[in-house]
Amino acid sequence: MKYDIIVLGSGIAGISIGAELSKELSVCILEKEKIPSYHSTGRSFAFYIETYGNELVRKLTTASKDFFLEYSKTESDSKILNKRGVTHLAQNNQINKLKDNYKDLKKINNDLNILNKKQTLDLLPCLNDEHLNSSIYDCNASDIDVNLLYSVYSKIFKSNNGELITDINIDKISYSNKCWSLDTDKDQYTGSIIVNAGGAWSDEIGTIFNAQKIHLVPKKRTVFCFKPDNNIPLSNEWPVAVDVDEKFYFKCENETILASPADETPSPPIDVQPDEIDIAIGADRISTATKFKFNNIFNKWAGLRNFVSDKSPVIGFDNKVKNFFWLAGQGGYGIQTAPSLSIISANMILNKSNKFYVEECGINIDLLDVKRFN
Repeated sequence: MKYDIIVLGSGIAGISIGAELSKELSVCILEKEKIPSYHSTGRSFAFYIETYGNELVRKLTTASKDFFLEYSKTESDSKILNKRGVTHLAQNNQINKLKDNYKDLKKINNDLNILNKKQTLDLLPCLNDEHLNSSIYDCNASDIDVNLLYSVYSKIFKSNNGELITDINIDKISYSNKCWSLDTDKDQYTGSIIVNAGGAWSDEIGTIFNAQKIHLVPKKRTVFCFKPDNNIPLSNEWPVAVDVDEKFYFKCENETILASPADETPSPPIDVQPDEIDIAIGADRISTATKFKFNNIFNKWAGLRNFVSDKSPVIGFDNKVKNFFWLAGQGGYGIQTAPSLSIISANMILNKSNKFYVEECGINIDLLDVKRFN
């Protein structure tokens, strides 16, 4: 079966760039798992937060906003973005960090305010006022409906005759006459360009194709759920609470607290599972920062966030191998940056201009390009 583009990986990176490229080219997505987006995308605790990540990531997030707003309504009137807000919480010994963060974040986002203790407690009355000093509040941060976002991209992809093939194993790879051939356990697939959107497996995929190393490090992130034992009124209207040093975060959803110790434990690319020690650490941190009392964790999971050394995404044609394109290293920001990253990447493949993203959004594409690893 012959295509212009073969995308490896069906997570948000693969489906979003597949949707963009399928508007002009024939595209096939190959996925080793039986279910699309089985790993990080399918397990994401996703927010749209313009104050999250390094400066380059924040610019990519802001540049993605128009897409989210454009597709925020479907036939059922569901929204991809659901405004919630986020508070970056500071204890007395974190005031300098809060001020530094505020100064840095204001370079891009003007919708921020520093709140004193009382104002913060008005937003999050569940907090322990003994340990709280102040916070940075972003009223426009939103939950992302990941399933709806993935569905939007899937519909675009399928409407352009894109093909997604799951439960597939590649047995042999060859390249000749400017064309890749992939022999699999199902069929032979040929394409002019390979897009490596393999998430935690991206470096391993690169090695199979004899591409360069980007030294990707997958890092485990744990999430757990509980219902407080004490009678604290809960509200879905509460903003997401994030420790200013990113030692924990939590949100309330349908009388349940979803929480994380914000762990970043290096891991091989595997079907990662939560560790009890990480849950215990997260529970202790959240118990200290809040009035919650709880003994029972009724749900838990983990996923992999994938970083290179500078914690910025990696896109572009490989330095060693012809017609091998990288879309990797999105860290924990892959969903909120998917719209801008997929368009920028598609433009590079199609040899189109990214002038809008450079001039209007202030994105330095050289800081994204895989060529920075020369």
